[in-house]
Amino acid sequence: MVDFKRSYMSALAVGALLLSGSSVLAQDAVKPLVIGVIEDRSGGSTFYSQESVKAIKLFSELLNKGDVLFAKDTLGDKPGILGRPIELAFEDDENNPNNTVIKTRRLLERGAEVIFFLSGSGATTQGRVVCTEQKVLCIAPTNVSAKLVEAPNNEYIFTIAPQSALTAEAYIEAWKKLGYKRIAGVRDSSATSKIVGDSYVKAWEAAGFETVAYETVEIGAPDANAQMLRVRNAKPDVIMDLFASASESAAMYRSKERLKLDTPTFASNTLTATPHIWQLAGDAVNGTLVVDTIGTTNPNTNALRAAYDAKYGPNTMVWLHPMVWDGLALVKKAAETVGSTDGTAMRDEIAKVQKFPSSFGQPGFTLNFSADKHNGASKQGLVVVQFADGTPSRVWDVYQP
Repeated sequence: MVDFKRSYMSALAVGALLLSGSSVLAQDAVKPLVIGVIEDRSGGSTFYSQESVKAIKLFSELLNKGDVLFAKDTLGDKPGILGRPIELAFEDDENNPNNTVIKTRRLLERGAEVIFFLSGSGATTQGRVVCTEQKVLCIAPTNVSAKLVEAPNNEYIFTIAPQSALTAEAYIEAWKKLGYKRIAGVRDSSATSKIVGDSYVKAWEAAGFETVAYETVEIGAPDANAQMLRVRNAKPDVIMDLFASASESAAMYRSKERLKLDTPTFASNTLTATPHIWQLAGDAVNGTLVVDTIGTTNPNTNALRAAYDAKYGPNTMVWLHPMVWDGLALVKKAAETVGSTDGTAMRDEIAKVQKFPSSFGQPGFTLNFSADKHNGASKQGLVVVQFADGTPSRVWDVYQP
């Protein structure tokens, strides 16, 4: 005789298991995609690192809502990445290369499937080792050192910002136009400043310019009076600010003003990336020229600026922020094209990307990569700006790349 009650209960149990399995599958389908972020909260790159952190938080929120701003034709409007919400996991490397490898591995242990490096170039140079070892896609959107995408350990890392060597070409062209020949460089003692500074010096000396002074301000120094006095005595045609640290950079400008040193000054784009320097330096920064990446005539830049300013207040977007957007957009495009977050598959996909619409540079500028070119920028991504009223508020009318 059939026990209908027992059969009925068994059917309910089976149904419950099936529903449970469906629920697990549904949860897996919307499992967050963890992007691990190396940041600097207490080291020499804190100020520009934290600007980048603000950007990645906002832009992840936008992508999770399916808001792709100007890039719908490229990215579609599907929320998140692969239909999965982006979740950010952070580790602070203190801009210390000895910490970066450890913190990157920790992010992978926490479930990160992609790594963004938002610390200094020197620290990222060490961290990229983990990208190669673990075959995970890594993006260093704001780092400008060419060493990051040079062998060894460059297979899985990509950069967005114009490299310092490319930017140096624009400075050199401007200096030739103005008839300068004698250059004085000033930097801080951080690893990032040394890497970037040395690359600039090498570039301008190769172009025939003379380095008449190359001064270093120690991290933590209260002023740069001695260094700027030596610069003044060297009688350069132009001073090049190669700082990576905010306080020391501002100290240089205050010392320059104190010594009434009116030599024309150019700066690396650390200056335009770090509003804290402007606040510390005040009017002493006025007149300084920077080869930057954001102007006022690119509609993609203006769309991104509107979204950024809506979140953080008017006139708050600096050149770092578009780099972060472009990096996230590339990850979304690569993952959804190959249908996974497999590091090798995404790497190979990005290496094929051509004419990817960018959010910075001259109007119409696009990013282009290849298997041998893991930095997507070109000279069209550069805009020369000048400081006035304590901000980089003017597009220079003497020269543009």
